[in-house]
Amino acid sequence: MKRKIASVFVFLTLCLSSFGQKLFEYPVEGSKTAVVVCPGGSYYWLSKKWEGSEVAKKLNDAGISAYVLHYRHAGTRYFLFGPLVPSHHFPDALEDVLSAVDIVRSRGYEKVALVGFSAGGHLVLLAGETSPDKIDAIASVYPVVTFSEEQIVHKRSRNAFLGSHRNDASLRDSLSLEKHVPPTMPPVLLVNCVDDPIVNYHNSERMDEALSAAGVPHKYLQYPQGGHGFGASEEKNPYESVKWIDEFLVLLRSL
Repeated sequence: MKRKIASVFVFLTLCLSSFGQKLFEYPVEGSKTAVVVCPGGSYYWLSKKWEGSEVAKKLNDAGISAYVLHYRHAGTRYFLFGPLVPSHHFPDALEDVLSAVDIVRSRGYEKVALVGFSAGGHLVLLAGETSPDKIDAIASVYPVVTFSEEQIVHKRSRNAFLGSHRNDASLRDSLSLEKHVPPTMPPVLLVNCVDDPIVNYHNSERMDEALSAAGVPHKYLQYPQGGHGFGASEEKNPYESVKWIDEFLVLLRSL
């Protein structure tokens, strides 16, 4: 009986995870700029510490307010059980990040920027493409970019984001960021590592090319080492690539 109860508890925990948007506030008194932080996690889960709260603290140390967004995502339950349980897919996460920008801007900040990691990197770039007037700058770190180029696509992120529409070719195309960069997109800092074992580094190269073609102000930092999932932590990444956040601070201070 105890084993059955434990199994039910685990199942319910998995089923209830990821319902609803949550915005965690890390304000700095006197800061005129705020950053909405979007952790990665393949659109299945969220790296809440390394790509969330730890990044917020780094921004706070530099005098920048931060707001960590736990956006709606497919959840571990979808990874394990697929369509057998209710879940969240496109456009839920996009609606959440745009709503978060509105909430943060209502706090009185002059500038609101986004930073995202992996799938969160895809999300912040998608927000910049669809609502460029809402956002002042973007940092996208080791991002998922394409949903249509099979040789380099991160299939896990695509499957979670699209759910039952994962095989819809037109939807895949519409959410392949390299194909839809508007010239009005805000300035972008793009970061990744060639030794990334999770998201093929060519994703960022495609985005760099698309941003250049559209004439969008941006900087692409490609590093040989650093891997994936390190956020802004020297503990997770002892290489030069962890210093991307210094470049982001330069961008924020130039706004």
